Amino acid sequence: MDDTSITFIDLVALSKIGPDSTVERFGGTINSTFFDASSILAGLKLKGLVEFVTTMPGQSALKITEQGTGLIAIANQKATEQLDALDNSILGQLAKGKRGLSELNSSVNVTQRDLAMHLFKLTTQGFVSYDLANANMSLYLTEKGFNSASVMTQQSQVATTQAASTPNASDPTAQHTEVELELKLLEASMKREQKKRILILSASLIALLIIVILLLKGII
Repeated sequence: MDDTSITFIDLVALSKIGPDSTVERFGGTINSTFFDASSILAGLKLKGLVEFVTTMPGQSALKITEQGTGLIAIANQKATEQLDALDNSILGQLAKGKRGLSELNSSVNVTQRDLAMHLFKLTTQGFVSYDLANANMSLYLTEKGFNSASVMTQQSQVATTQAASTPNASDPTAQHTEVELELKLLEASMKREQKKRILILSASLIALLIIVILLLKGII
């Protein structure tokens, strides 16, 4: 089995299988028709996650395989972890209106299994809810998820603003512009200092000239 082919629907379906689950009644458990539920179960069987135990007469019991049990255990363990960058990215995409698994997967560009594990975490921790009907799934932010996504958006905007107002040290153009600005400031400062000295010298010369004139007139 290709481990990366595991989907969030697979995890949800596995988590709904109990001791009394049967193939015939599983559609009602996942709010799907018998045919759609059978399609999901067939996918789980092909991936080695479930087995069908048929008895005659009677209904076909569902049994999670060792591999399926291990997958659920991993998902439950990951569901206890703190949110990370991928979780935040998923919340951000959901906040932008991405509700389907396919478009969400394309937006975050990770394997189906990784997306499934993180969605399982987000739903377990109450950030995301889902609606599964007839093998189609829609995802929604809860109030908790919406508030978390809003905080991340605000932080991102602040970081973007700060980055835009700060010259990039690794950008040669920015460095060149900064050097030019410093040179212009230095040049302006030198010109101001030079003008100041000229004014002082001019004032001194004028004062000396006045003294000379007064001396010649015998006033001093």
